Parts: sequence; C-alpha cells; structure tokens
Amino acid sequence: MLHSVAPATWLTQEAYTRLKSELDGLFAARARQEESGERMATESRIRQLTVLLKNVNIHSPADDGIVEPGMLIEACIDGQPEVFLMGNRIILGTEQLNVFSEQSPLGMAIRGLRPGDVTSYTAPNKRQVSISVISATPYTGDKISAGEL
Repeated sequence: MLHSVAPATWLTQEAYTRLKSELDGLFAARARQEESGERMATESRIRQLTVLLKNVNIHSPADDGIVEPGMLIEACIDGQPEVFLMGNRIILGTEQLNVFSEQSPLGMAIRGLRPGDVTSYTAPNKRQVSISVISATPYTGDKISAGEL
C-alpha cells in the first residue's frame, strides 16, 4: 500500500517555536481536563499541530528573487498591486498580511517565477486572473508597515 506524504510546510523559526510551545501547553492542559467538549477541542488542536510540526521546513529562502514558500511577494494581480506571503497562514501569528499557499491556484501559477515574469491562472470561479511578479524577497517575520500593504 502506498502512502502519500504531504508536502512540507515552510515555517519561520519563530513560528515553529510558537507552535511547539502551544502544543506543549495543550498536552499539559489535556492532563487536567475531564472528558468534555473542551477536551475534544484540545485533542483536535493537538492532532492538527502534531501533523503540521511533523513535516516542516524551517529555513530562510535564498534572496534570489524566485517565488517560493517563505517569500514576501509583490505582484500586480489583475492590475491591482498586492503584497502577500507565500506559505501557510499559521506562520503569521497576529500579523495582518495576506498569505497564499503554494498549493493554491495563485501559488501554483507563480511558483518559480521571477520579477518581470507574467502569467495567468484560472480562479476557482473559472475567471482568468493575470499576474505580474514585481519582487520576491525572503520573509523575515518583521512587521510589515501599512504603507507596504
């Protein structure tokens, strides 16, 4: 029987540490909880974090301008400027920044592109969306100023 392996999730070291700490706290809380809806929610979150943290890629991508997980992308999407992170939404914690997975239609369309490259993809609503990559720089976890969004 073949087992499929989920692709590794890119995380910053800060995000990994934060999520690992949350998981440790959930294990401690679970020991104090009786069987209840709260315990079921705790168990669910433990399973989610365990799966996520089992297959992670913690690194800083090269500053080579290539669109890949861990990069902060500046692009023109259907004529509108956008800044977003390619990766997993869980990376951000409390920061306000759009995140697109590399498995999303947008992520699959632009992965591997460089500044100046133009492409398009079919959105889930079947509409063609054009994209022009302006820049791709490693996401450092620094706060993004409102002027950059």
